Amino acid sequence: MGVVDRKELAARLQTIFDREVQAGRQPHRRALQVGMEEEMVTRILTGRIIPGRRTLNTLLDGVLISDDERTELQGIRSVIVQDIRAQRARESPRTIQHREPYVPKFGQPDPTGISSPVELQQALKAVRVWGGRPSLRLLEQRSDGVLRRSTISDMLRGESLPDYDRYLAFLRACGIDDTSLNTWVFTWRRLAAQEEPGAAGWMRGIAPV
Repeated sequence: MGVVDRKELAARLQTIFDREVQAGRQPHRRALQVGMEEEMVTRILTGRIIPGRRTLNTLLDGVLISDDERTELQGIRSVIVQDIRAQRARESPRTIQHREPYVPKFGQPDPTGISSPVELQQALKAVRVWGGRPSLRLLEQRSDGVLRRSTISDMLRGESLPDYDRYLAFLRACGIDDTSLNTWVFTWRRLAAQEEPGAAGWMRGIAPV
């Protein structure tokens, strides 16, 4: 069976229903009696939806047709479904699966000795190298919208403390796991506390300056 227009099945079914009505039978009522919803029957007969194989059989249980006619209608339905799937496959862009690069859990930069925002910026450069030197575009994609390429560039060139949320997003995008992230969080908070007079004295593990 060649290409079939999706309206053909609806037309054939409507012809069968009209034939039933002319014979004095009530095909719509029978369809409802075998479990079909009235709206569903209407949408099938008008071609707005293509019924599944089981749904079509249920609809045909409410009318008088031969086994050959039932088989033919199921064949038309199958061809229409195949054509629809083929068209969707042609229209859908190919999805290329990108495997995330392997990032080792050992040998990562250690931020515990950082004493200034400038040293932190240098450490972030090292983190990017350790993570495989991902492009700014890839880092942006991995951050789910938190980072922008311009923001990342500024973070790696600037001499001030980076924004906290973007800082964490960058570390995660480079492959720093949650366990190691705690040390980086403490480092950022220690540097931030040193910029706020009196704040360091209230934070455990951070000596006042």
